[in-house]
Amino acid sequence: MITVFDRKQLIITYDMSIQSKIRDILATNNIDYIINPIMFSARTYSQAEYKIYVKKKDYDQACYLIKDVFR
Repeated sequence: MITVFDRKQLIITYDMSIQSKIRDILATNNIDYIINPIMFSARTYSQAEYKIYVKKKDYDQACYLIKDVFR
């Protein structure tokens, strides 16, 4: 279980495909994560912001694993 005191923000993205890829990578490597989606809506569009958190002890490994998502 990830608590507020034992987590570190891994990434913020507005792209659903990127957050999906990152979640798959973390799950495949048995890294616990929490995702907090926040919906923004306006008259003409709506958009979601995805904040992904991992345990502090897993942060460095998670950063290493997701680095290729952005290439």
